[in-house]
Amino acid sequence: MIFAWLLFGISDRLGAKLGQLVIAVIVIIYTSGMFFFSSGYYLSADTFAEAGLYTRWLLGFGSASLAAIGISLYGYQLQKADHEYGHYFVATGVGLFIYGVLSGLVPTDFHHSVPVFRTLAAGLILFTLHRALKVFDIEKELATEAKLKRAIEADKYKAIGHLAMGVAHEINNPLASSHLALDLLERRLPEENLALVEYLDRARLGIDRASEISKELLTYARPNEGKADVVPLQQVIDGAIQLLAHKAKAYHLRISCGSELTLYGHKVKLEELMINLINNAMDATEPGGNIEIIAHGETDYIYLSIRDWGEGMDSKTLERATELFYSTKSIGQGTGLGLAICEQILSAHQGKMNIESTLGEGTKVSMTFYNRGLSHD
Repeated sequence: MIFAWLLFGISDRLGAKLGQLVIAVIVIIYTSGMFFFSSGYYLSADTFAEAGLYTRWLLGFGSASLAAIGISLYGYQLQKADHEYGHYFVATGVGLFIYGVLSGLVPTDFHHSVPVFRTLAAGLILFTLHRALKVFDIEKELATEAKLKRAIEADKYKAIGHLAMGVAHEINNPLASSHLALDLLERRLPEENLALVEYLDRARLGIDRASEISKELLTYARPNEGKADVVPLQQVIDGAIQLLAHKAKAYHLRISCGSELTLYGHKVKLEELMINLINNAMDATEPGGNIEIIAHGETDYIYLSIRDWGEGMDSKTLERATELFYSTKSIGQGTGLGLAICEQILSAHQGKMNIESTLGEGTKVSMTFYNRGLSHD
């Protein structure tokens, strides 16, 4: 009976709560019955026989049946989540129900074969439960191994990030020297030589572009320190796209964001949020595909959405999309941390995220920032 109660306690569904209610009612009825049977001064043999009958019905059949229902529901939930050991738990539930019928409803003296069938039912329970726990251990080992590999990859990405930050810092010095050299060269050119001046301007644009990208990379990699500030949302989007420029040029990005929209928060963290979501949209979309970024707001909130028309997700993948270390990408291509980090950043900025996705049709990630971000000090 305790086992059945604990099984129903695993789930939050209405059926599980109903199961616990039935258990409580059975315990109350049985306790009341036993108190009634023991209230007399003299207990006859019939009284003991009747009490034994109630015990078999309520505890033998009742508790075994409820435990069978509980463990079968648990196995069914595991099957829906694509766990291989789910059907073994369902089979254990069938064995428990058979055992409950044979031990609770069928008396031992009914036929000489009753103890044999009880033993067979107990053997079925033992076998299926052993198989369930064995496959459960194997699956847990595989999951742990996958998480370890992803953790190793995450450490590798962290090391690459530190390396990239160092490279970006070192690049700034020669870029500044090159810009200065172009200025000195322009001063020495004849004023009428406009063609060469135009080439120098093009070279400056390239240098400025490289310098801007390196600054964005340094800002993004720097730990988040200091106070939050009012940040234009358009700057956040532009900064994220700037860092993803090498990849974004293969896609058609449509951006709709008013210049008046602002958030109170940490610019680096908000850029990290946008980078993760835009990068996911590009990973799910074939080159040349469309990605739409829309933002609008009212007095107390800002609504931001990123939509792609890529491969999308099925319902099972969508349920686990924000789960830590869960990723449909192969090892080395994803750590399963992106959406989990996005949820954390949104929570810190008083925001919520909603993901809508259909397999083969694309994904839409909607975010709502209430009170326009962090609470002001």
